[in-house]
Order: sequence, then C-alpha cells, then structure tokens
Amino acid sequence: MKRPLACAGFLYLVIQLLAAFLPPAAFGPLAAVFLAAVFPAWKLGGRFRTHAVLACTVTGAALLLRMAAFTWMMAPIQARAGTQAEIHAAVVETSPGFLEDTVRAGVLVDEVNGMAVRPFRVYFLSLPQALPGECFSARVEFAELEENEYTYGNYADGIFLAGEYLDGFLPQGESGALWARAKRVQAALSMALRKVLAQPYAGAAAAMTAGDRALLTDEVKDAFRGAGLSHVLVVSGLHLSAVGGLVYAAVRRMGRRRLACACAMFSSLAFMCLTGFTPSVVRAGTAMLLLYGGALFNRKSDALTSLGLAALLLCLQNPYAAVDVSLLLSFSATLGVLWVTAAHRRWRAGSAAQGKNAARLVWKLLWTAAVPAATSLTTLPVLIAIGGGVSLLSVVSNLLAVPVMPAVVGLGFAAALCSGVPWLGFLAKLTGLGCALLLRWMLAVAEWTASVPYAFLHVSGAFAMCAALLLCALGWAAWRLHVPVRRAVPACLAFVMLSGLAYAAADSGVVRMELAGSAANPPLVVMQGLKTAVLFRGPEANADDVREVLEQYNRTQVDLLVDLRMEGDTAALAQKLHAQDALSAQNSIINSTILAPFHDIIIYVKHQAKGNFACVEVCGYRVGIASGSVEFSSYPPFDIYVAGTGRPDGLACTHLILPRTGYRWLEDAPRAQFHGPADICLRAGASVTIKEGNKWF
Repeated sequence: MKRPLACAGFLYLVIQLLAAFLPPAAFGPLAAVFLAAVFPAWKLGGRFRTHAVLACTVTGAALLLRMAAFTWMMAPIQARAGTQAEIHAAVVETSPGFLEDTVRAGVLVDEVNGMAVRPFRVYFLSLPQALPGECFSARVEFAELEENEYTYGNYADGIFLAGEYLDGFLPQGESGALWARAKRVQAALSMALRKVLAQPYAGAAAAMTAGDRALLTDEVKDAFRGAGLSHVLVVSGLHLSAVGGLVYAAVRRMGRRRLACACAMFSSLAFMCLTGFTPSVVRAGTAMLLLYGGALFNRKSDALTSLGLAALLLCLQNPYAAVDVSLLLSFSATLGVLWVTAAHRRWRAGSAAQGKNAARLVWKLLWTAAVPAATSLTTLPVLIAIGGGVSLLSVVSNLLAVPVMPAVVGLGFAAALCSGVPWLGFLAKLTGLGCALLLRWMLAVAEWTASVPYAFLHVSGAFAMCAALLLCALGWAAWRLHVPVRRAVPACLAFVMLSGLAYAAADSGVVRMELAGSAANPPLVVMQGLKTAVLFRGPEANADDVREVLEQYNRTQVDLLVDLRMEGDTAALAQKLHAQDALSAQNSIINSTILAPFHDIIIYVKHQAKGNFACVEVCGYRVGIASGSVEFSSYPPFDIYVAGTGRPDGLACTHLILPRTGYRWLEDAPRAQFHGPADICLRAGASVTIKEGNKWF
C-alpha cells in the first residue's frame, strides 16, 4: 500500500468532518461496528485487505476519539451554561464591538471563582476595551453558543461556550504564555508597518506578513474576494514558502546547505508561532518542516504524506478542526497544486516535452495557468458548501498578482524591522516604498478583475455541489486514464455547460424567498427566474443585507421594491438597491393594491393605521410579512408568516418563522415554528420546503 500515513490522515479528516453532523450518541455504536469489522476485513479483504483494515481501524479510532473529545472536552465546558462566576482570563483575539469602547473577544479562562481550572475558551459579544494577550478578571454569565453560520467555526477554534459580561472588569497585566508573546510581536509588526505605509497598503501588508487582518479595509477585502485573490490576504503555504525560501536562499549563498535548511526550519516554526498556528499555516508548516528536514538529513520528503500528517495532527488536537473553512480550503487547494504537479511531471516525461522553443513556451504558460485553474476546481465544493462564490477571472488575476507576493512579504518584514532602528529609517522608507508599489499593483489587478461584469459567480445548493464533485471526479478519472489534455478539457467544459442547462431547466418556475440578514425585522427577497422583488422593512441598514442576498444569487438589480415601513425615504432606498419600480405602502396606497410582477406570483399590499403588510401568493400558497402593528382578523390565514417586532393581532397561520426569539406578542404558538434566518422554496403546485439553518422541512 502506497503512502499509508497520507491515506490515514485524509481518511481521519473526512471521518471527523462527517462526524460533526452526527448526534454524539451515535459515536460509540458506530465505532464499535467499524472496529468489529477489522477482523472480517482482514480475512475477506483479498487483494484490498490492507486498505480495508486501515479504513476500518482509522474510522473506528476517529469515532472513539470524537466521543472522548465530546465527553471530556466539550460537554464539561457546555455544562457551565446558565451559571454566573468570577473569572480570570486572557484575551486571545478581538474585533470592534457594537458599542463605543467595547470589543467582541475570544478569551481563554484559567480561573473560575478563584479556583484554577483546565483552560477553556469563551466568546463575548461585548467586553470592555482590551488587547490580545492582556489578562483581566470580571463577573460574567456563561451561555450556550447561538446556533448560526458561525457555530462550527467557533467549534474549530475551540470555543464551545458564550459569555455575557456583567460587571467588575479589572485588568490584570499581560499574559506570559507563548501565544500571548506572539500576539504582542504580531501587534508590534503591524504598528511598525503603519509607521511606514499608509492605508490601505498597511492593512494588506500586515495581513500578508504578520497574519493581522484587523487593519484590512472592506474595500480591499471585497476587491480581492471578487478577483479570486482572498487566499493572498490569509497567511498560508504561499506566505510560509516565501519566508522559508528567502531565508534558505540568503543562508545558502554562504555555501552551507545544511545550515540553510536548519535556518529555514527555524524561520518556518517562528512564522507559525507568529500567526497563531492557524490550520492553513500548520498544514503548510508541516510540509515545510518535512521538506527542509529531509534535505537536512539527505532524505526526500513526500508532499501527500506531509499533507496527510498535517491533517492528522490538526484533527488529533481538536476533532472539530475538520470543519474549519480555512483548513478545508487550504487542503483542497494544495491537492489541486499537487494534481497539476503530477500531471506536468507526466507530460514532461512524454513526447510532448520535445518541441520547438515557441511551442515549449506556450506549453509552459498553459501549465502555469493550470495551477490557479486546478485550485479553483478543487476548492469549488468547499465554496459551494459555505455559500461562497468563484471568480471566473481568477486564473488571470492570480497570474498577474501572485508572482509579486513573495517580494511583498520580504519587503514588508524588512520595512517593519528597519523602522525599529533609528539609523535605518531611510532603509525602512525605501523598502516600505517598494512594498507599497507592489501592493498597489496587486490591488489594481484585484479591482480591475473584480469590476468586470459577471466575473464573480455565486454558487450554492445541492445541485451545484453534486455537479462540482462530479466535475472533480471527471478530471481525476481523465488523469488516471491518461486521457490527453486536448480531449479532457473540452469534455469538462461540455459537462459544465450541460450542468448549467440542467439546472436552468430544473429551476424553471421555482419561487425562492429568503430573509435578508438576522435582524428582528428582516426584509423578504422574492425571486423567480431572473426576476426579483423585495418586501422591505426595518432600519435603513437592512439594505446592505438585501444587497448581500442579491450578490449571492448573482443579481444586479431589483425589478420591484415594496417599502412596508411607516417612515423612510423610498426613493433613496430604490436608488441604493437599483430598483426599476418602487412602491411605498405608507404613501402610495390608500387602502390596498394588487401587484402581479412575475409569472405565478401575486402580491397583495395592505395599508392600515398602525402598520402595513404584504401577502405573496404563489398558486394559492400564502406567505405574509408586516411592518408595524397589523390587524389580521378579517383576512384569510397564511400558510407562512414571517414574524417581526410589530404585534399581529388576529394572526392565523400554519407555519411561523421567527427571525429572533423573545417577541413580546408571541403567546400562542402555531403548529410549527422555525427559528433564525429561514429560506422558503416553492415549486408551483408541487412542493414547499422551508430551510432553517442547515435543515430542510
């Protein structure tokens, strides 16, 4: 069996990923089944005996470790929910809070009510101003984490409990732990870069060199995301390779190869510590340590084995690391790079490598472009799972921007270090200027590619996920069967076109309704085909949530805007949402009106003294939404009603969607309730499904 450690690591990662969606009670029985199957697998496995035994052993062990992690690590922490305590903790990470002089923070608690405990992490939505690495004591109340799109990300970070600050905040100095010292070094590097670079270049340089994303502006993040360059702003193997390579090249010039390897290993470890041992850095760091360690002892390292070992180490430390998005993106992108590397090696060994200089140059450019194309393909399933998107021009943007990234990292470190020495001030400004010029080029490339119409495509849903997995399988099969590139690429493109046509046919006539945002009064976005209507309510800030929904479904304008608010500037709202037609229920309707914007959809809008409401009817199925206090006693019952803060007197409905809990008017619950942001999918005359979180009903 080739690469058993790689196979064990990848299988362990997959099992822990699947186990995250299983009930804890299933871990023990499933582990027993797989461990009991080891002996039959050995006796009946035949030529695949080793593979079967390894699969059963690793799966059983993974489930047992997951059960142990839940029993001894997660459950005792979550048992503190609902209790109040005096704690001593250190701040691990912060982000700006909703109120002045407050932060949202993840903290590491090591004392509870004066007694030392095994350190555990807690997330606070609001905490008095503090910096990473600082210690404090306070009286808090523990609570369960709210189930939302960030739940599994918190689990991957080791956060299983939320906290609410009550009073008694008292600073206790700085923590002396290694991670706290690394945080202070990271902050010092960011501060040094701010001295020699202006925004937005200082924020981008700090993110690339020190892993500090606090200074990144929204404009930079949006531009890099739209261009498919988000990975450049997240410290990963690309940055670690640049640091290790620069150190290795500098020391190697002295003629000492082993010393260069040792220095490169030390720099890789230091960089991993500086960036907080994030999953993507640990993955790349493990590969770099094995690479330089093998060269140090005259041994050859294997990339797949290094990747599998990194997966095993990360998931052994925390089984929930398998659901970390950055880890999954990092691993899938690395698999894409290794795939292209293996294909290129095979191509060079064949007759195609023998040709004229012009032909060889063309092939070299094509293979260079194949790297970002392959990483886009292998990361596509992960992006679909998280509701992300892919840039159709990512190949172009990566070819233009990524080659200058190592120089940005090197110049950024040089500028930060030189700025701390007074007599090196001129050199700090010179290296900072070079770093700023290269960052300006990268930002220009990102803005240009992101501004191209329809260059960024949002993809989500089960159909897109299946199509992406099948496309990856098709590419892998073509490689395994030695199908020529000139045949494999057209076949993959044809599959993509057929998948798009099949999706368009299946989506024909489907009406989707999605709540925009997670506020107490979220607007309702109604979509059918390429047509879009927005039933708006709540504060003006909800318009940003509506725009996020429109971007998610690749829509640039709104065909009909119905403003249900009692007060508000409908014209300004229509301009912000690029609405072709706008209607104010408060100012444009005397009593009621009927709108028929799309096929199979009728919207009834009603104006009352204390509020307004709308009813979306699709082939007899009624969905209601209101703004303010509304009287429903004289109206037919709704199939679905989207709740808000306004009191719905006389409400009769089958299903009630509660964007938030704790509405004062909620007394008698209907037959079914759905909590949190929910999506509604109506197939005219066929089926109705409601999505609550990750569950469909």
